[in-house]
Amino acid sequence: MQELGSSRAIVLRGNGAVAVGASLPEAVVMAWYLEDAARVELAVLACGISGIELTPAEARDRAITSGKIVERMWDWLTAGDPETSPAVQ
Repeated sequence: MQELGSSRAIVLRGNGAVAVGASLPEAVVMAWYLEDAARVELAVLACGISGIELTPAEARDRAITSGKIVERMWDWLTAGDPETSPAVQ
């Protein structure tokens, strides 16, 4: 998908969103973060105030996966799910 470029996700007009990652857990985590960011943006808009947009440099600085962010979120999202136990993967 050319429009995605080097991004991790894209919102498709009338068709939801697509998130990608180097692994299934990373793609799922990116989709969860995208949905959460959309929820926060809607809450801000509902307040009638303007949000503060990040500059491209600030956005790049925030787009990190260090600190085991993906692994920790995957563990949280799949906690208690027997299909995601290490023996199944």
